[in-house]
This record gives sequence, C-alpha cells and structure tokens, in this order.
Amino acid sequence: MRTRLYITGMSLVAIIAFSCRGQEAVATEDTKTALMDFDTTGYTSGTIVQSKAEGDCEWTIKLEDGRHFDPMTIDKDFMKDGASVWFKYTPQRRMNRCDKASPIGITEMKMNM
Repeated sequence: MRTRLYITGMSLVAIIAFSCRGQEAVATEDTKTALMDFDTTGYTSGTIVQSKAEGDCEWTIKLEDGRHFDPMTIDKDFMKDGASVWFKYTPQRRMNRCDKASPIGITEMKMNM
C-alpha cells in the first residue's frame, strides 16, 4: 500500500514538473506580419506631432492631407513624436484648445509598423 502511494505521489510530481514550461518566445517576424495585416477599414492614418510652442497643443495627430487633430486623451504609449499610427475617432463639439487642430476623441489606436 505504501509503495503504491509513493509511486502515485511521484507520478503526480513528475506530471506537474513536466507540464510547467516557460512561455515560448514568439517569432518577431510573425508579430510584425500580424501587426501589418490588420484590417484598416474605418481607420485613419496619421503621424503623432509634439509641439513645445506657447499656445499650441502639445500633442496632435497630423493627417496626410495636412490637417491636424487634437486628441482629448491619448495613451502614453503613443506619445512619441513622429510615430505613425492608425486610429478611429469621433469629432468633439467643444472649443478648440489650439488654433491649428480640431478636437477629437480617440476610440481606437494602433501603431503603424
């Protein structure tokens, strides 16, 4: 009886030990491909721009046609001057905080690799 209990216990320890593996690394090339292959329908492309000029919005998103948007909130991960992003937004009906940019609310944002 004691031998059977010992074998059962050791078997359980072995099963647990072999089933606990570290997380396998994901290939970076696959990750880049997955990021580039998302559906851009409904997204707008832009570039994050930081301004230190007085009276200007600190963070704006510049579109390809030259317009600027002033996001009411922007995640710190995207606060990188010159970063290319895809985003979805809703126009905001409020007073502009700066002259060059229209206020928007960001609903989704992804880095453009």
